[in-house]
Amino acid sequence: MLEANKNNNILGFGEIMLRLTPSNNQKIMQVNSFDATYGGGEANVVCSLANFGHKTKYVTKVPNNSLGDKVIRDLKSYNVDTSDILQGDGRLGIYFLEIGHGLRSTEVIYDRKYSSISMTNKNEFDIEKMLEDVKLVHLSGITPALSKELYDLTIDIAKFAKKTDILVSLDSNYRAKLWSLENAKEFLEEILPYVDIAFLGNLDMTNILKYESKKIGYEESLKDLYEKLFKKYPNLKYAACTKRSVNSINNNSLKGYLFDKENLHVSNEYNFDILDRVGGGDAYTAGILHGILDNLNSRETVEFGTCASVLKHSIRGDINLVDRKSVSSLIEEGLQNIKR
Repeated sequence: MLEANKNNNILGFGEIMLRLTPSNNQKIMQVNSFDATYGGGEANVVCSLANFGHKTKYVTKVPNNSLGDKVIRDLKSYNVDTSDILQGDGRLGIYFLEIGHGLRSTEVIYDRKYSSISMTNKNEFDIEKMLEDVKLVHLSGITPALSKELYDLTIDIAKFAKKTDILVSLDSNYRAKLWSLENAKEFLEEILPYVDIAFLGNLDMTNILKYESKKIGYEESLKDLYEKLFKKYPNLKYAACTKRSVNSINNNSLKGYLFDKENLHVSNEYNFDILDRVGGGDAYTAGILHGILDNLNSRETVEFGTCASVLKHSIRGDINLVDRKSVSSLIEEGLQNIKR
């Protein structure tokens, strides 16, 4: 398995937002109150890893008001180190989540302009200090899409990590509402030389990076695309993704994939009902990182990541609240009606 340095922390860097959700699958026009939770792609991963028993920290910038204080308090409740979080001008970004039902799709409305982190200057962050005692840093394509300063800062973090033997994990997390495919391609091509573990799927490689495969079949094509990716970026050690089948808004099937330079490892396929889909990808990312850092073999790692994601769909909010024992129980024992 992958050899990390002897430091302890797993660091996440990015934006945290306030999520406002109408209860009981109602539409926004029906309600006068919302359920409030907090989350963000990189933070979801770090909190999940903390639940798996890893030592974690998170760096962001939040407003210097009660909302910013609440974000820090919530992160601390997951045993995440918040000592390097900045507070200052700006606001906390918000997104409204209208959860669908049946054939009605889930919809997201972003209200994040002028958020504290999006208006930050990259020089406000001390990269050397934030990466002190860190063995892996997790980044995503969401943060660099927010501003040129954050684009440059994300690249700088990856470069410093590479120079100091800190593992770099990257989830492309493409958001069409934030930037174009061309901008995302530019970013990926700039950061991938510094990445060790890439969370890139079929569409990331074909739509963003413009790779092509003539192989027949999803898994054959995916392996071919990963081989092309690793040939261009030989620094990569792992790449992972999932394949989701949408049976209905409330019922999906999921299968996980992990490529380790030579072989494409495939999880079992799981069919499940959905209470809350948001954060499912981040739960998979955390599960894969846990498996790699905990020295599971590749087959065990992809199964753990997939089951972590499956269980997240049963939990409201962005963050996966299950521990490693719960994931292992699903892998080893399957569904149990009541645990006594």
